[in-house]
Amino acid sequence: MAGQESKPGRWARKRQKRKEKAQQKEQKESYRKTARLRLQDMVKAGMGSKRSKDKSEADTRNKIYSKATFETYKQQFRHFADWLDKAHPEAVTLEDARGFVDDYLKHLIELERSAYSISTAKAAIAKVMGVEATQFIATPPRLRADIKRSRGEAVRDKHISDKKEEELARFTSATGLRRKEMTMIKSDDLFFKNGQAYLNITRGTKGGKPRIAKIVGKTEAETKEIVKWIQSKKGRLFNKLSSNYDNHFYRATYANRLYNQLKRDIDDIPTQERYVMRKERAGEVYDKQAMLLVSKALGHNRISVIAQSYLYQS
Repeated sequence: MAGQESKPGRWARKRQKRKEKAQQKEQKESYRKTARLRLQDMVKAGMGSKRSKDKSEADTRNKIYSKATFETYKQQFRHFADWLDKAHPEAVTLEDARGFVDDYLKHLIELERSAYSISTAKAAIAKVMGVEATQFIATPPRLRADIKRSRGEAVRDKHISDKKEEELARFTSATGLRRKEMTMIKSDDLFFKNGQAYLNITRGTKGGKPRIAKIVGKTEAETKEIVKWIQSKKGRLFNKLSSNYDNHFYRATYANRLYNQLKRDIDDIPTQERYVMRKERAGEVYDKQAMLLVSKALGHNRISVIAQSYLYQS
């Protein structure tokens, strides 16, 4: 009839619904997109600078220094965003999301996640938000005694044959290589200096940083056997590793072996060069100089990592 507006047709209504749905999706993904772009900018900035220099100048807030950390933070923020979608769908912007961080951390605590997992999630979210982690609620402290990873036989290790496990364990315990490094190490990476055997580790390293690791067998005879075995190979030493092989325990074995070779007598260590453990390990004292060398051999930069994750008592 004249004077009445015509109703939109069926296809017009469908197009309008699709448009509204797309707009809603774009709004929901806005804090995800903002987070992703921020993390990408941070890793670009960090890869082009030195962490030690930035740390001395208090200029690390907007930088990430390794791809591994970037991937970890990206994954942790994604977990937060997935929870946010369900628990608080009204959140649209990153500023909205910030208001629910404490609730998310409480959620992780209620799930009885480890203190380390919660701390990592908190650090990742704080990094994205551009604030200090102390802006959020206090979370359970990270204690060395709570570190469970690979301090003994892992359940999944039982799915590897004893012979294969022994071969991999002997090599890792003598070299300290990570899983990826083991799949990429070659026989010609072996070299000798002052009568000692070393591996030049340049491929598959964490953060792309090359390093040198001394070969340290359980005994001098075992060291010679491992060196002889490497020399008998051509190309890669390990083509593939079983996903059931958990090598962190054996990296810790290597750390302790190398440390025991390098450490000075406690009475010969100046006070400022002593690393004194606290809390549940109070009374243990380590040689900072030896710890630093072990740290570099394992592909780490901080001796605190060696103290809490490698130089533990079995």
